[in-house]
Amino acid sequence: MREARRNLACTHLSIATIAYALGYADPAYFSRAFTRDAGLSPRSFRTQAPVAGSGSGRVGK
Repeated sequence: MREARRNLACTHLSIATIAYALGYADPAYFSRAFTRDAGLSPRSFRTQAPVAGSGSGRVGK
C-alpha cells in the first residue's frame, strides 16, 4: 500500500493502471483494499495527498 500511496500522490497514472502495476487483477478489488487500509478511496486520497515540492499541497485536476 505504500507504493500505491506514492503512485497516487506523485503520478498521474490512472487508478486502474496503478492497480495492475501492483499485481491486482481487478482495479475494484484494489480500490476496496486501499480504502480498508487508508480509510479513504484512492480518488479521495489523491485529491488530499500533498505533492512533494509543489507548494500547493494538493494534486490539481
